[in-house]
Amino acid sequence: SFESAEEEYQGQTKRKCVRRKKQKSSLQISNNLHGEQTDCGMQGTLVQDNLQLQQTDSPKISRNKKRKMKKKRQKEKKRAAGLVTKITSVDFTYQPDKNNREEAAGLKDIDEKANSILDFLQATQQIYFADKKSACTDTAVNSATAQELLQYLESRTISSSDVTHLHRLKSLVLLRDIERLKDALKQFQEQSLMLPDHTKVATSLFHYWITDILPVKNRK
Repeated sequence: SFESAEEEYQGQTKRKCVRRKKQKSSLQISNNLHGEQTDCGMQGTLVQDNLQLQQTDSPKISRNKKRKMKKKRQKEKKRAAGLVTKITSVDFTYQPDKNNREEAAGLKDIDEKANSILDFLQATQQIYFADKKSACTDTAVNSATAQELLQYLESRTISSSDVTHLHRLKSLVLLRDIERLKDALKQFQEQSLMLPDHTKVATSLFHYWITDILPVKNRK
């Protein structure tokens, strides 16, 4: 029984040694495989880096293209990190206010009226000062003052209300309505914001139409 027990003990010891050897060998194999895989991975990374360096350092790729590739890689890294967000464009369309449009239209109307009056008074004052026989010729009204009035009209330094009054007087002259022209001329003298000498010149020029020009035209 002792011998059989000793043989059984030796057999168990041998089996343990064999099992240990197998475990040790399997660990060595797995470590070797892991090391080989690691070495292969490092070699693959090195090969890829070398290829990228070769491609980057290739003389066929320009510096501009390298710069673009670098920016692209940086942008991709930022996008992956969530640092880059898509920018949406916003269109701003200017829509002028209704009051601004009305004001612009009013200024344009006054400008057109001022040009019309300027041409009308230029022609009238030439006839007025050339007509020595006119009964309404006022010696206090001279050509220099009349020229100054025309310059004020041309530079738009006359108020819009005076421009409106003068344009209405011109319209009544074209209509040959003497009676209404007299009333409008009187109203202009009372409400004019121009200098007194300019108001006097304008009044004399329109009065010249009432006394000398329109009666002749109406008779014809």
